[in-house]
Amino acid sequence: MIRFLEMREKLKDEQYPCLCLFGSDGWVRRKAVANVCDALNITDDGFSVDYLDNPSFDDIKLACITAALFSQVKVVVCENFIVPFGFKQQTFKSDLRRLLVGWDGSFCLVFTTDSDKGFDVEGVEKVNCNKLDRDSICKWIISYGKKQQVVIERSVADRLAQYCLNDMSRISVETQKLIDYGEVSFDSIEQLVHKDAEYVVYDLSQVIAKRNVSRAVELYRGLVSCGEEPRALFGLLYNFYRRAYYVKTTSGSNEDLANLLGVKPAAIEFAKQAAARYKAMQLKNALELFEQADNKIKSFVDENEVMNILIMQLVAI
Repeated sequence: MIRFLEMREKLKDEQYPCLCLFGSDGWVRRKAVANVCDALNITDDGFSVDYLDNPSFDDIKLACITAALFSQVKVVVCENFIVPFGFKQQTFKSDLRRLLVGWDGSFCLVFTTDSDKGFDVEGVEKVNCNKLDRDSICKWIISYGKKQQVVIERSVADRLAQYCLNDMSRISVETQKLIDYGEVSFDSIEQLVHKDAEYVVYDLSQVIAKRNVSRAVELYRGLVSCGEEPRALFGLLYNFYRRAYYVKTTSGSNEDLANLLGVKPAAIEFAKQAAARYKAMQLKNALELFEQADNKIKSFVDENEVMNILIMQLVAI
C-alpha cells in the first residue's frame, strides 16, 4: 500500500497497471488522479483519459484495450464503481486479474473509491487517500509555498489548517489566495481567511470553558455584528456541546466517532479538547440548559436575549 504523500516518488520509479485510490477525502483522490497523469506525461484533454461513471466490467475492459489517440498510455478512471458481493465478487476479481496479467503497459486503470474492500487482486496497488493528518497538511502547505518561491513558517501553516478544519479543498484554495496576496502570515490569515463555522464555535466554547463571561459575551456579540444569526449560533453551539458529551462518554477513534455523528474528524478533535475541561455531569447539565433555551426561543422570546443568558449560564456550570 502507498500513502498519498509517497505517491509521486513511487510513480517516478514504477508504472502500475492498476491503482485503487481509496479514502474519505475527495480532494486527495482527485489530486492522486492528477499525480498519475503527471507521472505518465498525459494531459487530461479528453483523448488520453477516459472517465467511466459506475461502469460494468465490460465497459472497463473495452476502455483499457482501446488505444489512446495521442499518447502511448491511456488512463482509465473508474468512478462510483460498485464491487459486487458473493460469487459475483469472485468473478469480478478473476476477470480483473486476467486483464492485469496480460498488461502490456498501454493503459493504467484507476479506481477512485471510498473503500478498498474487494480490491485485493494481484496487480492492483492501493493508495491511501484518507484525510491527511495535521502534520502532513502543514508539510503540504509549506511545500506548495516553496514551489512558488514563498516561505511559509510551520506555525503559520498550522494556523491555516486549523481555520480550515484540515479540509484540503479549502486549504488548497486559501493557500493559493494568500500566495497571490503576496504574504502568508498570521496577519494575512486573520484578514483574508474565513474561519470555518466549527472553528468559530470552538473559539467561543474555549472562552466559555475558561469561565470568562465578559469575553464570551463579547465574542458572541462580535459574531452577531458580523452577520451571524443568533439562532444559527445556538444550533452550532448546541451541536458542539452534544458532541463534547458524546465523546466524553463514548470510546472510539476520531474517524469512528466522526462517521457516527456525521461530522469531520477535526470537529471531533475540537469536541474532545472541550470535553477535557468538563466532567460528564457538567456537559449533561449544559445540554439541559440548551433544552430550556430552545423552549424559550420556541415561545418567541428574543433569540439574542436567550443566547446572552445561555452563555452566562454555561460559564457558571
